[in-house]
Order: sequence, then structure tokens, then C-alpha cells
Amino acid sequence: MNAHSEENFYPRGPWLVGMDEMFTCKSASGITSEFDPKTIQKIKIITNDKGPFEEDVFWKFEYTGGECYFPSSGDKDGSFLAHFQGLRGFDNKAFIQAASSANNAAFVVWDRNAL
Repeated sequence: MNAHSEENFYPRGPWLVGMDEMFTCKSASGITSEFDPKTIQKIKIITNDKGPFEEDVFWKFEYTGGECYFPSSGDKDGSFLAHFQGLRGFDNKAFIQAASSANNAAFVVWDRNAL
């Protein structure tokens, strides 16, 4: 677990809204951008202390040139999690720790540099 003071525990976007050959993010103001998933450097699970009445678990994708978030509640059927659990080096233990966290914390579940 890495709880860094510079981490945004209450993200307001940009939000991941599409996953095809390119991933699409959309900002709160409606601006969309795309990035190649091959440029993802790190995937974190961000938790905060606002649950259960507000969103309190987010995926954070740090890629070359930016970052994008996805609220955990958006994964209705588990396919989002299954997709990323298939990555070589995905840390399921860190994911389980994040899933049980009720604090402001960041859990690295995949790091390209650790491969």
C-alpha cells in the first residue's frame, strides 16, 4: 500500500468511458481523449473514507502523458476486473487489500516497471 499525500482520493475525472484498441477518457467538461493501453505504466486502486454512501473505490490508470479513472461501481458484471486480472504481474493481494480498505489509500495492482 502506498498512501501518498499527492494522491487524489476524491477524483472527479477524467473518466474511462471506452475500452477498445484505444482507451477513451472523458473529462467533467465533456472533452474526450484517447490513449493506447500499451502506454499504461501503472494501475492503482484508490480508496477513500466516503463509503458506503458515496463512491469510495476507483481504478486509476497512469499512462504516458496522463491519467484516467474508473469508478469500481461501474464494473457491474466483473468483466472489467477480469480483463485486468489477466495482465501478467497483476497483484491480486493488493486488490484484495484495496477492496477491504475504508481509508484514504492507494494500492498498486500493476506496475510495468515491476515486470
